[in-house]
Amino acid sequence: MKKGKAILKDTILSGIGLLFMNAVLSLVVYPRIGQTMGAEYQGRVLFFTSFAGLLASAFGGGANYGRLKIFSRDKETRNGDFNLFLLVSFAFVALLTVLAVLLKKDSAEEPWIMLILLGISMVLRYYADVEFRLTLRYGHFCLYYVAIAVGYLAGLLLFPVTHSWVLVFLPGEVFGLIYCLVFGKILRPSYVEHSPRILQNMGLMMGLAGAYFLSDFVGLSDRLLFPVLLQDGDTLTSYYYYASIVGKMMSLLSSPLNGALMGHLSNENGEISRKNFLKIIAVMAGVFVIVTAGSVLGSHIFVLWRYPQYYEKVKDLFILANAGQVLFFICNTLMVIVLRYTKPRNQIITSAVYIAAFFLITVPLILKFGLYGMAYGILAVNALKFIVFAVLGAAGLSKGRAEENEQNENSQIE
Repeated sequence: MKKGKAILKDTILSGIGLLFMNAVLSLVVYPRIGQTMGAEYQGRVLFFTSFAGLLASAFGGGANYGRLKIFSRDKETRNGDFNLFLLVSFAFVALLTVLAVLLKKDSAEEPWIMLILLGISMVLRYYADVEFRLTLRYGHFCLYYVAIAVGYLAGLLLFPVTHSWVLVFLPGEVFGLIYCLVFGKILRPSYVEHSPRILQNMGLMMGLAGAYFLSDFVGLSDRLLFPVLLQDGDTLTSYYYYASIVGKMMSLLSSPLNGALMGHLSNENGEISRKNFLKIIAVMAGVFVIVTAGSVLGSHIFVLWRYPQYYEKVKDLFILANAGQVLFFICNTLMVIVLRYTKPRNQIITSAVYIAAFFLITVPLILKFGLYGMAYGILAVNALKFIVFAVLGAAGLSKGRAEENEQNENSQIE
């Protein structure tokens, strides 16, 4: 009960910060850009911010969860291991950003160097919140994301002057990094001191980065594939965003839960029983139904409020689009538990199956049915991912030892 209360408190604290940041983006920043520049331009911005977010989630998230995983194993970490990985990732960010511009044949009216700087700063910001998760300081975790949101608002105020959408987002990333620098240690010296297991740790983070890239690509595919596959892709990107944004916002509740859960699990010894893991699966299935229903209702209200001119175009997509988004984030929470208690290869296996199914199922559906093809495809592959995680998690848990530990704990209580 004590541990449960601590996780609940930390989930609420981190949730406040993340929801505030995403509310600023969804309710203020993107609507302002859309109202000022139109749906097509907003779609172009969504493409590049999502691409930068994909790289940040992969490399920054790989370093972040890698540090938590390594801490759970060694009970200590050193900055040099992670700084080397981040330096390597910056080179990938620069290269992949240039390739994205060449593929799309469009830079959304921004210099390439600005897009690269945005990508690098987002990688660092995704990584840096591990400072407060490792030390279980979720009050600071909350304020970290509030600082980022304040930076976005500052950038938006300057938008009429700068006419640069990158300079709307870049101040937010910088504000967050300054907060971490002031209140944390991972962005301070020593920058090069590393552990004896640096090569092993690099391999772990590379594996996680690859898995996150494949997994999160699907979550952002509506913003990344429409402009590449379809002629009016930028406009369709905005339409799908309007239809699914409430599901994404409500599902963000899983992000603070994931952070608090992984932070606490990294500081815990022992295992989880297979029986309790299956109970978690059942709870998540119930959460999926409840959150999806709330997302559909919220979508009617939100789109009529912020994007009324597009309501008739997207209202029939609400159920499918929101269900796919909610299930995506449910899978991310399940991934945290599987990552903590089973071998890292299970994450890689799941991501490989996931991305293969996505290209085999969703891409043909997009080409044939457009918006609805995307919605059906994402829902189908996320359902498959949930099943694969559940099977690998249950199979990977050490049934005998975990249940023995559980019985010992019950005996001690009695």
